[in-house]
Amino acid sequence: MKSLSGLIALLAPLIRGRGPFGRRRTAAPVPFAVLFDRFREVLERHNRAMECIADMGEKLGGDYLFDITYLKDAYAELSGSMAAVLSGFDAITQGRYARLGEIFRSLDSEIRRHVYHTASPPGHLVLFYGEINGSNAHEVGGKNASLAGVKNGTGLRVPDGFVVTVRAYDAFIRHNGIDGKIARLEGEDACQEEALQEIRDMIREGEMPLSVVGTLNAALKKLKETCGGEFFLAVRSSAEEEDGELSFAGQFETVLNVPPESRALQEAYKEVVASLFSPKALAYLQQGGGSAGRMKMAVGCLRMVDAVSGGVAYSTGPRGEERVFISAAWGLGKSVVEGQTDADFYAVSKEAGYAVIERRIGKKETRMTACERGGICTEAIPPALAGQAALTGGQIHELAEAAVLIETHFRGPQDIEWAFGKGGLLTILQARPLLVTASGPSTTPPFGHGPGSRQDSRTGEEVARLRGLSVQRGAGAGRVFVLRQMDDLATLPRGAVLVARNDSSHFIRAMPYVSAIITDVGSPVSHMASLCREFRVPALVNTGTATRTLAHGREVTVQVDDEGTATVYEGSVREVLDRAAAAAPRMEDLHEFRRKRYVVRYISPLRLIDPLQDDFTPEGCRTLHDILRFIHEKSVLHLVEEARNSRSESAPVKLELSVPAGIVAIDIGGGLSPDILKGKASFEQVSSLPLRAFLKGMLHPGAWSADAVPLKAGDFFSSMMRMPDIVSGPVQHTGCNLAVISRDYMNVSLHLGYHYTVLDSYCNGNARNNHVYFRFSGGATDRVKRVRRIRLIASVLRELGFSVSIKEDLLIARLSNTGQAEMERTLTALGRLTAYTRQLDAVLHDDGAVERYAEHFLEGLGFLHEVS
Repeated sequence: MKSLSGLIALLAPLIRGRGPFGRRRTAAPVPFAVLFDRFREVLERHNRAMECIADMGEKLGGDYLFDITYLKDAYAELSGSMAAVLSGFDAITQGRYARLGEIFRSLDSEIRRHVYHTASPPGHLVLFYGEINGSNAHEVGGKNASLAGVKNGTGLRVPDGFVVTVRAYDAFIRHNGIDGKIARLEGEDACQEEALQEIRDMIREGEMPLSVVGTLNAALKKLKETCGGEFFLAVRSSAEEEDGELSFAGQFETVLNVPPESRALQEAYKEVVASLFSPKALAYLQQGGGSAGRMKMAVGCLRMVDAVSGGVAYSTGPRGEERVFISAAWGLGKSVVEGQTDADFYAVSKEAGYAVIERRIGKKETRMTACERGGICTEAIPPALAGQAALTGGQIHELAEAAVLIETHFRGPQDIEWAFGKGGLLTILQARPLLVTASGPSTTPPFGHGPGSRQDSRTGEEVARLRGLSVQRGAGAGRVFVLRQMDDLATLPRGAVLVARNDSSHFIRAMPYVSAIITDVGSPVSHMASLCREFRVPALVNTGTATRTLAHGREVTVQVDDEGTATVYEGSVREVLDRAAAAAPRMEDLHEFRRKRYVVRYISPLRLIDPLQDDFTPEGCRTLHDILRFIHEKSVLHLVEEARNSRSESAPVKLELSVPAGIVAIDIGGGLSPDILKGKASFEQVSSLPLRAFLKGMLHPGAWSADAVPLKAGDFFSSMMRMPDIVSGPVQHTGCNLAVISRDYMNVSLHLGYHYTVLDSYCNGNARNNHVYFRFSGGATDRVKRVRRIRLIASVLRELGFSVSIKEDLLIARLSNTGQAEMERTLTALGRLTAYTRQLDAVLHDDGAVERYAEHFLEGLGFLHEVS
């Protein structure tokens, strides 16, 4: 099994007196007592850094009001703690991981650029997708970083290609003297389309710097060698914040089917960069409270997929439904994201097997295809093909499985663009975070009343009821404006109900003024749909008849529900509008809040999970949390190595227990019986008061389950992303579980299956010296179940008298000033709790289970009995 062989390979050099990478120690040995003091100092700083990360994640989660001063102060403390941790780690490992400091400095520079508005450090002009990692992801923009994450983190197929970075953008803008014009956008020019047009013209007419041209040509040559044969390019936008907290869906240009020649690519590049200054992109930014001219553009250059079918998949429903939503059409998916075709729609179960729960086959009268000499063509679909499903059953299954895997990798719902090529191979073209809005009870009567029927006298007269696909629930009132041509948007009156044949991302220019949007044709996964959800504009698409049913100029109230119905009332109905007002945008929808929260992507996510994976290296660290995880794991291993090499009484001893906890103990004074043999000790030979009490709880009858816990499909993929193997038997320990002990002290680091526990305790007859520090995080399942387990553990710990702090799926608990007997009972309870909750997240299917299992534990029962 990979995990076992990897562990043997990792530990074998330690037995031979070498470092974990086979390097012999060259520096003078450090006394183990001194080394352990350094280790404890690193742990203290490590714990403080983790608390800072958790606190920032909580404050930026949407429930707190704060200003930029908080963010600056919080990051200053976190940055200081990180620097101290790295310094201590470097002393422990004698400079073995110098590259880790470089990774930290790169992340620190990017975070400071967002927090303190400092200048960008030098970077690359071009990066291939396989080269994108945590240290350079900020150079490629949000969309490209996400696509690189799919390529390098999931193994799914993405097109070959490279990114022209934000450093190249800076060079191009400076070379052509456009930076001064952009700076003036911060003033009055921001509202003048003439100023924007002038900048776009300067970009299109601009000259590429020679350094950029040379690097671009070298990248093209390399891509041609990789691809072989004839191919074309898709040239895609990737602004700094695009596909992050702000989606910018459909706001920037994509140039498809570009010949892979230098001049053609340069022209396409400039077209994409120019779109950064389009009126609709600036309208989007300003509607969220942002300002023009601050973002930079990276550009992805990818091999074009000649798609037989394409479209969009939501890994979770837009209102939190536990289903994969798929929209599909013949040809390129552009027709789906722009809402220009009556696409097929599938709702697919996320359970194993991926059964299709709902299916609707659209008419699909036209399709977009790649023209033979470049560019995109729109052609009529033969009638016999138009009504056929664009996906086979096998393709639906494959696509749903890929969507769940991508959601697991990014730890959140995703909006995914995809294509099936002529060879039948699935290719992922884009993945962005999906905004999921809470679904509430419908405020409209049950469907069944026909048009013109009377409702309750309070609601006014119902004049129409339209059926379609719901995009954003809510209500709005105004005069109907039937859009015949896109240019007519300039005459759209404020407060109008916009009714159109097709949906379009160009509607962003009208979103500050419209009350609601209804279309004849469209998709709930289009760019316009994403924008309506972001800005809470009530919208219904694919009604088929709206432009014929609703009379231009008529004053109406429109109420859209979650079930795909728009109820239209005569006049302005105040009660309907008042009920909808409760859905006003929350604080996290504001642009400045989102920009502040944007920095968390470089801080909080933990992607570096399994020490046996090939990417468990300094280069694999993409966030500050990853760096802390790497430091903790390698510090523990180094401590074990040095203890083994010291050939003293502190040499590591394996604890032979009746459960497979895999704990190695290092005795620094009176923690083990002196009669141990061959580096092994039984429970009876443990003399450390705190460790003995803790192990007594772990060995409590029924606490440690030997049975496998069945995982649902989403949990299965979640666990696959965290560990190298999923086995049908019980989950065992991985890595090195370490206990450094003395007669009255213990410091324990446990990695049991999929979660991490750190326990530091002092226990003797002096109550004032006694303390317990307990930290718990991680899990194999989805975020919701991991958080439920944290809540369960917290409720038990509070009953035991602990002070508890919870930040997402991280728990920190403290207890002090407790007598010896009570401290031993508490540590025994902690041991039981650690064993009991080891796999418990997999069975916490609802919030009620938290209370049931907490009561079950406190009553002293075993694990995974039926809890009613």
